[in-house]
Amino acid sequence: MKYRFFIILTSILFLGSKSYSQTEVTTSTLPDSLVSNVEILDSAYLGTNIFDILGHRSYAGGEVRLLQSHLVRDAVNNYIANASKRKIPGFRIRIFFDNKQNARASSEELVVSFKEKYPGTGVYRTYDNPYFKVTVGDLRTRSDAEWLLRRLAIDYPAAFIVKENINFPPL
Repeated sequence: MKYRFFIILTSILFLGSKSYSQTEVTTSTLPDSLVSNVEILDSAYLGTNIFDILGHRSYAGGEVRLLQSHLVRDAVNNYIANASKRKIPGFRIRIFFDNKQNARASSEELVVSFKEKYPGTGVYRTYDNPYFKVTVGDLRTRSDAEWLLRRLAIDYPAAFIVKENINFPPL
């Protein structure tokens, strides 16, 4: 099931490309229901190379062989490299907004303490004259933002949701 997902994803990414890939699939005799409940997350394979994953034999004995132009691999690597520079509309949670004399120092301390309490959640400190602002998260939907807001409300009761351009999700 996991391999079929990657084959479909790869096919979709390169349908419009001039170079086509040939995919040869060998499946095992085990039923798909054994792996049908596997949850595939957006960043489940963060930092891994899809071509290396497809080249390995699965635990169920299936095998996938890719015969393709090097242009396909180059296009995927190019897409991933450029994705980190993209911004998309989304939501963040503002946990600090102040313009007092000590606002700069307070915002810096807040960034450090937030990173310790919530590792893995993006934290961004900005200065928009005359305010220092600290926002957290890169959330695509408002419901995700509301979930994070409820989670942060204990430590940051004055926090609120803001619409911002967020970082492109990791690939």
